[in-house]
Amino acid sequence: MKSNLQQALIDSKYHLSVVRRMFENYNEYQSKRFLVGIINELAKSSSNTIRAFLIIENVKPKSSEEAVKLFKEKVAPKYIDEEITINILKSLEIQKAQKTSPVQFSRNDKIILLINGKYRFLTIQRLKELIDSVEIAISKLSRIIRQI
Repeated sequence: MKSNLQQALIDSKYHLSVVRRMFENYNEYQSKRFLVGIINELAKSSSNTIRAFLIIENVKPKSSEEAVKLFKEKVAPKYIDEEITINILKSLEIQKAQKTSPVQFSRNDKIILLINGKYRFLTIQRLKELIDSVEIAISKLSRIIRQI
């Protein structure tokens, strides 16, 4: 269990560090591909963070949907506040929406996605909030693991 937990934490930190570097360099390379990369790496970090929290609680979901539900309802409230939880889950939703959006483009500090017939805007500032939330969750996760 501990090795799976440590691996999930390592993966989460790694993908977060990639997100941070990409985010810091966004102003130099303002392109849709760069934002898509940030979204994908953030989702990977979020997924590994969720996986680590589930391992701590010895929860073994049968699907990714069940994992998200159990994390949201049973595990996250024990460790992180609701806003952090919402932001972690939002990063996964954004990645899923980005993958299925038939139209997506970048303008200034926004990525625009067509989701279910409606245009949705994701700003760089909102992405920063999501990144910060995942970082806070990883920090709490690290402290918990050190105590185990």
